[in-house]
Amino acid sequence: MHENSAGPAAFWASVANDVTSRVEPVLTRDSKAREGVIEYLRDLEAVALRDGSSREALQVIASGRRLLGDRNDTPPAEIARAVRAALI
Repeated sequence: MHENSAGPAAFWASVANDVTSRVEPVLTRDSKAREGVIEYLRDLEAVALRDGSSREALQVIASGRRLLGDRNDTPPAEIARAVRAALI
């Protein structure tokens, strides 16, 4: 993950652009080319869940993974826990 001097809220607000810029170039490539981006998105999702990022950021990350063919879903209970934590 890259550093964002504006802070965590600004970083999570920029996730849609980051995910789009990583997903679009590999959409038409083979699964081997997509694997690195899928791994990055999985890691980013784990950080988002741990840090209590916005629900929108989690949705964008999950959508990027699905577009690339990643069928490993984050358990719904883990997502629900993260969303509840973000609302508090």
